[in-house]
Amino acid sequence: MASSLTLRRDIASLASLASRDLAALRRMSEAEAIEALRDLLPALIATYGSAAATVAAEWYDELRAEREVRRTFQAAPIEAGDRGAQALVGWAAATATNDEGFWTLINGGIQRRIADHSRLTVMDSSLADPSAVGWRRVGAGECGFCSMLLGRGAVYSEATADFAAHDHCQCGAEPDF
Repeated sequence: MASSLTLRRDIASLASLASRDLAALRRMSEAEAIEALRDLLPALIATYGSAAATVAAEWYDELRAEREVRRTFQAAPIEAGDRGAQALVGWAAATATNDEGFWTLINGGIQRRIADHSRLTVMDSSLADPSAVGWRRVGAGECGFCSMLLGRGAVYSEATADFAAHDHCQCGAEPDF
């Protein structure tokens, strides 16, 4: 069954794998870690982001089939990118007050950027799909901000509607047919 919870868990697993790939950098000095992150993070986010976008497109198509949507359409993964990896490194280095805080900021930023590949794939597909009326935010509302947005129950049908997400946000997008 193509549940949005399953998709969000799959994307969270990809983000965890990406963070795990950087574990060796935690043993470096801060300056060495920052230099290594500047080299590695763009490719890491693009690679796991591409996987997240592909998983989301496959999930979208499975959901359409389960709901027996009649018109033909195939979801397309968004183009993978680093989604501002260099800015993430600079922000974390300037903001964190200690090593643990630095890595918390980096991992949160990685998670959001990877999840955004999934969210944007579903959003773009929902807007391009002639059988969809748009997309809605789904999740458990782990924070007040997300609870407020989820409580609106809005279905967005315009390309100008952004998905407001924060680091460690576990919300996702789901098409409305």
